[in-house]
Amino acid sequence: MRVLSLSHRLQHRMVDNHSIFNAPNIFDYDAIVVDAGGVFETIRVAASAGEAFKTFADIPVANGEPIDGSTGIAEVLRRRREEFVRAFERGATVALFLHPQAQVTDVVGLPGLDRYYYLPAPPGVAWDASTIRGSEGTAGATVDHEHPFAPVFDVLRQDLLYRAYIDERAPGIAGHARVFARSAGGAAIGLEVPVLNGRLVVLPTPRQVGAKWLVTPESHAIIDAMRASMGQADDDRPRWAAETPIPGLPERQREADRVRASAARAQAELDVAEGSVAELDSIRDVLWREGDAGLLPAVVRCAELLGFKRGQTPEGDPVLVSDEGELQLVVAGATEAVDMAPHYRLRQRLDHLLDSRAHAGRGLVVVNGQRLQRPDARKREYTDSLRVAAESVGYAVLPSSWLFDAAVMALEDLADDTKAAIRRRLLETDGVVEFEDLLGFAETEDAGTATDASDEPAEDVAEAGEPTETEVTAESRPTN
Repeated sequence: MRVLSLSHRLQHRMVDNHSIFNAPNIFDYDAIVVDAGGVFETIRVAASAGEAFKTFADIPVANGEPIDGSTGIAEVLRRRREEFVRAFERGATVALFLHPQAQVTDVVGLPGLDRYYYLPAPPGVAWDASTIRGSEGTAGATVDHEHPFAPVFDVLRQDLLYRAYIDERAPGIAGHARVFARSAGGAAIGLEVPVLNGRLVVLPTPRQVGAKWLVTPESHAIIDAMRASMGQADDDRPRWAAETPIPGLPERQREADRVRASAARAQAELDVAEGSVAELDSIRDVLWREGDAGLLPAVVRCAELLGFKRGQTPEGDPVLVSDEGELQLVVAGATEAVDMAPHYRLRQRLDHLLDSRAHAGRGLVVVNGQRLQRPDARKREYTDSLRVAAESVGYAVLPSSWLFDAAVMALEDLADDTKAAIRRRLLETDGVVEFEDLLGFAETEDAGTATDASDEPAEDVAEAGEPTETEVTAESRPTN
């Protein structure tokens, strides 16, 4: 997946940063980021000849008719409008940083050009001042933690300065928008609406686009949100993951190679061998993947080795089922410590379960913090806020490395009564779960804690009972 970002600098190997003039064909991308303010300013500067621009093919752009090897601003902008329409027709996801409506009046051939000229709209919607309302503020909160772009807003609100909001009662918007972020006064500053065959995700603006402290976490959050929005897993596996030993895997791989060499004679045998390798190899995915598309299948496979069966709620949410009981399962991975996001997802599910079935369910959050580091080098897999919230609300938090260790030992004939003890501990523990005693590891000293400022909303903190100031380090242990 490649992401095209127009006038909003992102820092990631999967992002192509361009202006509205020098970008390649827009509909060649399935994931697009647009800063409406930055695009508008680029057009205004080009129209006033304040800066020279070229197209992707290095053709100069001038404010006039195409002559002498140059092209006109109006010609490029008309083409961009067509490309955005086709991108939405192909099912693209477009993330738009919202600004109030405005016009540029001095583009030759396009008089009265407005800020959203390029953006197709749902039926009955006009991107005018009645739909896009100018506004300014710095306070907002997530209202739909299940939305793929909710983590992006969690990053932005650390230094938020939104400039506009969408009137969700406007014709064509009412009844069709999914709001995931609101201002302190309830205005829709983060929402998603369907456009043609794609989706438009509206985001509020940060105070300073491209700030050094913001660009990296914002970039990673947007990439992860685009993947989740399109149901794609992160397949960029780190080298150490391929080197992590799995009992029996090298032998199975050698057998698969032997069968592959005689594929013409033994195609059926080859299929069986490769399927066996893939099933076993997926176990170590639990150490580096993230999100429901990548991490969840690996977690479920490890849980099955410990005697759980996979189930699901009527809403399609994953559940781990055993003779001892059932666990509502939420998984979360992060390049740093896993924060409160999985807590809000699980709490929302448990509240719904209580309302619909009149009984409280048990929950399990599997966290894969610092996922790109080797497991034995990880120091901060989850925040202290998440640990305390689990203890207060009453659910288990399990670091993925412990789940991996237990699954590996299950492959080596872990006793049935030990597997049952593991299942009971997950069902009965309120807080962080470890398996040192059950797996025969020696007790180790606490690795210590690292503190970081937290910006959880005060109302959420009070509700869950969790502090917001420190993060806990994952406890280290001897490798098996």
